[in-house]
Amino acid sequence: MRSAPVQHRGVALILVLTTIAILTAIGVDFSYSSRVSLKLAENLRDGTRAYYMARSAINLSRLLLHFQKQVDQLGGQLTQGLTQMLSGGKTPAPKTPVAGAAQTATPSSSLGIRLWEILPIDSNAFGALMAGSIEGLDQRSPSETQPIPLAPGEKGAATHSFGVFDGAFNAKIVDENSRINVQGLDGLGGAPLATLIQLRAMMSDPKYDFIFDEEDANRDRVRRDDVIIAMKDWIDIDETGTAIDPTNTANPFVNGFTDENAAYDRYEPRYKAKNSRFDSLDELYMVRGVNDRFMAAFGDRLTIWPDINAKLNINTNDPQQMLTNILIAAQNPNDPALRDPRLLQTILQEIQLRKMFSFFGMSAQDFVSILQANRIRLRPEIDPKINGNASTFFGSTSDTFRITATGRVGRIEKQVTAVIRYDDMLGKMLYWKED
Repeated sequence: MRSAPVQHRGVALILVLTTIAILTAIGVDFSYSSRVSLKLAENLRDGTRAYYMARSAINLSRLLLHFQKQVDQLGGQLTQGLTQMLSGGKTPAPKTPVAGAAQTATPSSSLGIRLWEILPIDSNAFGALMAGSIEGLDQRSPSETQPIPLAPGEKGAATHSFGVFDGAFNAKIVDENSRINVQGLDGLGGAPLATLIQLRAMMSDPKYDFIFDEEDANRDRVRRDDVIIAMKDWIDIDETGTAIDPTNTANPFVNGFTDENAAYDRYEPRYKAKNSRFDSLDELYMVRGVNDRFMAAFGDRLTIWPDINAKLNINTNDPQQMLTNILIAAQNPNDPALRDPRLLQTILQEIQLRKMFSFFGMSAQDFVSILQANRIRLRPEIDPKINGNASTFFGSTSDTFRITATGRVGRIEKQVTAVIRYDDMLGKMLYWKED
């Protein structure tokens, strides 16, 4: 008997289906890789464009600050000319203030014009400038003036045509001299005392007690003055712990008898105080007592960039910083009267009116006069009735600025932060950070 022949029908179909499945997987993977590579290339292209648009905003801001410097110099010349004209063409000799006599308000050494708050640095203003008029914007194609649709909750701004692509840029300029410079703790003359008083006034409000009463991540509970001492120890050149001498009005910081690194030896990992000036504001996180809670409360009122002996500019538009300035000038920052919201609102309104209707802006003496008019008892160092001088703690001009510029192309954003100080050109670059 013969066995039945083996059936081979259907094998070719299985081979074909297997081959098609393998080729389909390879094709899908190749297509996916191609799309990913193309998207990465597009993002890199848009990121490069957005970065250089942010740099363009930085350069425009530096140009604006160069004009601001010229305006400030013009104000100083006008002030000098006005003083000579009122004195009959002669430069008056400085007068010694008389005890118990109020000093007359002297004009600021610059005009009360802050160009960076008046002129916006963004692509809208730049487009209007290039078009020659606002009406010129309406003559462009709709794709050049209408914003790109954004997903719900997505940040963005109207984009404009820049050659072969659409994008947007903007910049924000912040006056660093209107913030408290912690570098002044190791300054010369009266700078350490002024900085100590400024930091104490900034932290004096009882609502900040939780920052200093609770332990931080290092299980360390640090008092207000201890944070200030730790900042001083971080930047001074010795390794001896600092102490505060309340009887020394010239320089309240003296050498103590402890090791300034004792607290850091308990941290994990251990490290030592830098014994040199801060290189960035983020470096404050290394200082004992400075944590996320501390920086969330005070980070936007601190700086490290102005000159170490620069005065605190009272011409700020930040209400919180202005309230801090009032506490700095007050003889007793913990006076319950200074917690009265009606009194504080009245003082802030008078300051705003003084800045609005003054051609020369608001001087430090004008600020003190407003506080006197509202019966605020002043510190003896600045009280004109006892030979005090408002310029001991305050100034009215600025020379250091932080520029935060953002460039946007498509859905890609790049941010550049720079700190500029006046010089003979477009400003000396003190800090540069790219995000």
